[in-house]
This record gives sequence, C-alpha cells and structure tokens, in this order.
Amino acid sequence: MSSYNTVCIAHHSLLPHAAELAEEIAKEYAARCKSWLANEMTLAHEEADDRLRDTDLIITVGGDGTILRGMHAASLHGIPVLGVNMGRVGFMSEIDSENALDEIEWYLDGNGRIDDRTMLRATLDGDELGPMHALNDVAVHRGAEFRVIEVEAMVDGVELSTYRGDGVIVATSTGSTGYTLQLGGPVIDPSSQVFLLKPVAGHMSQFGGVVLNSSSVLRLTLSTTSDAALTVDGYISRSMQDRSTVRISRSERHARFLRKGPRSSFWEGLSHRLGMRIGAVRRGEGSGA
Repeated sequence: MSSYNTVCIAHHSLLPHAAELAEEIAKEYAARCKSWLANEMTLAHEEADDRLRDTDLIITVGGDGTILRGMHAASLHGIPVLGVNMGRVGFMSEIDSENALDEIEWYLDGNGRIDDRTMLRATLDGDELGPMHALNDVAVHRGAEFRVIEVEAMVDGVELSTYRGDGVIVATSTGSTGYTLQLGGPVIDPSSQVFLLKPVAGHMSQFGGVVLNSSSVLRLTLSTTSDAALTVDGYISRSMQDRSTVRISRSERHARFLRKGPRSSFWEGLSHRLGMRIGAVRRGEGSGA
C-alpha cells in the first residue's frame, strides 16, 4: 500500500521528453496510487490549486526551474516534492531521469525523509497582489537601461549600507548554490535558516555581502531614475520605481523535499554537481530549466 495515495506529476512544458516520462511514470504506478498530470505553468492555475488540496506528493520532471515552480505550489499546502532531473545540473533534484521509473517505487513505498528548507517572504509596498514567497532568492535589480541603481539596506531598523551597482540579491541557504554562488558568495548548509544579502556588480560598496539571522527583517529601498524590478525565484517579477521598498523576512511557508540519503549527502553531491556546472560553462551551455 502506497504512503502517497494521490500524486501530481508536473513536467516541464517545453521538453517533450519530460511530458513523455511523466506519462510513463503515471502508467507504471497506476495500480499503486492515483495520479494527475500538470506542467509548471498549469500548476499555478486555480483549478490545480483545488486539486492540490487532496494531493500527497508532487513529482516534478524537468530541471531546477520546474522544481521551483512545483515547490511554490506545494509549499502552500505543505506537500513534499520529489524532483526528477532532466536538466544539466539539478542541485535540487533527487533522481536522474534515466533511473526514474525504477527508483520512484522506493519513495512511494513510504521510504525517504523530509528535507525541510527555509523560504523567504517578500512584500513590496503598495503591491495589491500581496506577498511573494521565495525558495531560492529575491532580487532588486536594474531594468533594461544600463545604469547604476542605488539600494538602501536596513536590517531590523538599523541602516546597513547603500549598494550602488546592478542591484542586490537576497538568497536562502537553498539559493546559495544558485546566482549568488556565481557572484562569489558562499554555499550555506541547506538546513540553516539564515539568509544572504549580496550586491550584484557592486560599485565601491562598503560590504561584499552579509549573512543575516533567520529572525531578521530586511528592508530594501530603491533609489533610481531608471527602470528597475523586483524578481522572485527568477520568474515572478514586479516593477519598481524610485523610493519603492520591499520588506524581506523568513516565510511562514517551508519547502519540503523527499530525500533518500542522509543530510550529509548534500555535501557529497555538491562537488560533483559543481564539476558538472564548471564543465557546462566551459562548453558554453546554460543551466537546466
């Protein structure tokens, strides 16, 4: 008897092989659990949200981008996510696509542990759409115009610094293996609840970056006459104007990954995945979606 009675299998919408594998997974385990198919776009629809209320597990088929979107939907309902990787690196994925049909059975049998990850909550002043939640990062950055912007940072009501450059990025421990890593930031233990503030192409900045306590409240105020934007997890975007302020703190939501190995396996796989990323960069390839 499966511990997961209803499973959503969400695939990358632009990868035909991802859709095919999702259908194969559903067919393979039809006798063990009820499943329904979606893609990373339809998961955000109201109809999908209604179905997620009765869903026990989300299996994503794609890259880290697909997992991000799947986790945004899952975190609202506390649903664990099992990532099947069809990208090139897959920091957040658990299973490679070549082995998915055989290995998923172990997880459906009720095995595995929950890897709980901290998320961020970002609220833009005056935004009628309400707060946004980030698994990876929140960025305040310049728009299309190639001009320096200024971002004033305050931590718990105390002025920290004014960053001049292309913007700033605030990352969770999960997001520390993403964009901030390319900026020279550290890799943070994924179980840590701290978050990282890092300038992007900083000009004469006082700080190269700071690690903030999980209980801290960060306020970023934009100072610019040019276009600028707030971007959450690389795909949720809001425009910003001069003196726009975003408040960032730890979210009440959590990301729940379904894992097989012990917590130390993160470090075991890190050097392997970083080696894959370095090789991909040298070959001029992008990251998986």
